[in-house]
Amino acid sequence: MHIELVVREGQHSGRIFSIAVGERKTIGRAPECHIRLPDQGVSRRHCTIENTGDALQVVDLESANGSYINGQPVQRGSLRPGDQLAVGPTILECRERPAPRRAPGETTLAYREEGTTTVLRKVVDTHFPGMEALTRAADLDNLKRAQRNLATAYQISKLLSGAQDLQHIFGEVIDSIFNAINADRAALLLREGEDGAGELRVVAARSRTGELGTDEISVSRTVVQEVLGQHVSCLSRDASADARYREGKSIIQQKIRSVMCAPVATDESALGVLYADSRSLTGAFSESDLELLALIGNQAGVAIHRAQLMSQLEQFFFDTIRAIVATIDAKDGYTHRHSERVAAFAIRIAGELGKSEEEIEVVQLSGLLHDVGKVGVPEAILNKPGPLTEAEFAEIKKHPVHGVNILGHIKSPRFEAVLPGVRHHHEKWDGSGYPDGLAEANIPFLGRLLAVADVLDALSSDRSYRKGLGFDRAVEIIRKDAGSHFDPEIAKAAADLHSRGELEVPAAWIEPDAAFDPVTTQP
Repeated sequence: MHIELVVREGQHSGRIFSIAVGERKTIGRAPECHIRLPDQGVSRRHCTIENTGDALQVVDLESANGSYINGQPVQRGSLRPGDQLAVGPTILECRERPAPRRAPGETTLAYREEGTTTVLRKVVDTHFPGMEALTRAADLDNLKRAQRNLATAYQISKLLSGAQDLQHIFGEVIDSIFNAINADRAALLLREGEDGAGELRVVAARSRTGELGTDEISVSRTVVQEVLGQHVSCLSRDASADARYREGKSIIQQKIRSVMCAPVATDESALGVLYADSRSLTGAFSESDLELLALIGNQAGVAIHRAQLMSQLEQFFFDTIRAIVATIDAKDGYTHRHSERVAAFAIRIAGELGKSEEEIEVVQLSGLLHDVGKVGVPEAILNKPGPLTEAEFAEIKKHPVHGVNILGHIKSPRFEAVLPGVRHHHEKWDGSGYPDGLAEANIPFLGRLLAVADVLDALSSDRSYRKGLGFDRAVEIIRKDAGSHFDPEIAKAAADLHSRGELEVPAAWIEPDAAFDPVTTQP
């Protein structure tokens, strides 16, 4: 009797492990275990299971939390179809492997995990691909296959570890498929939605000769559900004879012969699938190719999940900064969203000056936080409708130093990089500014840049003591004061942008509660 263990509760819910008659497997947390359950409640080598023909014999390997059959602790015990085995927090149900389903009139199609003439369905352990084969290889072919898997794992890990953004990762994944497997076309499909529960969508597709449209790849829904739901990798050596592809007319129209599909997953969740096909010949892919595709899917899952987390953290970071900035700007009813507009102006000028993406990110953050020190200035002074007294202006002049003192408590290179802009955005090219009276190139670049962006918004916006001068007039004043108040090069960059109609902030950014991302929005 061919027996399966199905994960009913735990990290790999729905995953299936097949145990053939006479086969013995080890369950545990260690990478070398046949059935790997990476959960801290599972011992490194927790227990063994052996298919004796009519049941699974379970032997606990002195595990820390014990092995339980139907809720009872066992040192040795029998597991029959319908019984449940608890290994730490994971519960596996024993069942007899069902006979393959066939469509009406379909000839018998062998459909076993160990492989048939047409279909191979296999759970591939990709945590340390090939290691088991290296230690247990019975012949030279197995050893060569294991070595190739290990070499591929290393190369893929190197490629993906350096990829930070998702689009770069997508491209590297497709490249990895073509480097490792003789496929004609390859695609990466991911679940939509932040929770990863939406429909699958093709995010990258390519043939060996060039890019493909996302609508040019047709993947069997049945196969995808099987790959995602059961965490198996599937190989169809002859797609035209595989019932799961018969509904897909593109299989015949595009002369697709062989197809492979493998999960893109982490230990916690299935993110999507990898697809590869061949038009050259039936049986183009081997079991070793399927192992490599599954290996790439595992590596891709880790890299994509990491990039998604980084993106979420980045979004949370900027959302938090904007919330802080909004609180500060709210102290002055006439400067609502001032900091965001200053950041937007500064980004455009920095781009005109040829600054890198990394430098522009620092510009954005510095622009958003340049007035954070106003939290220490009384609102009565900030909102005073008339001219300030000398004492009141002295209070205002303290806000750059207040800002540095506040942000200086955050021990992060990211925040340390913005401090020059926060402290020096009121310095003047001729040395008559504050708080340090620096002049010309002694003023840090961020200070010189934000001085232009800050005054540009201040002059063009309504304030408590006057109406805005208008954008044209504001740029004219900045051009006129270049070499006295402003860095001439930065003032010229602002004027050049304005002359091309690329400097002014879109009205949507100035409307209350409007959202914008100046780093990704083009003028």
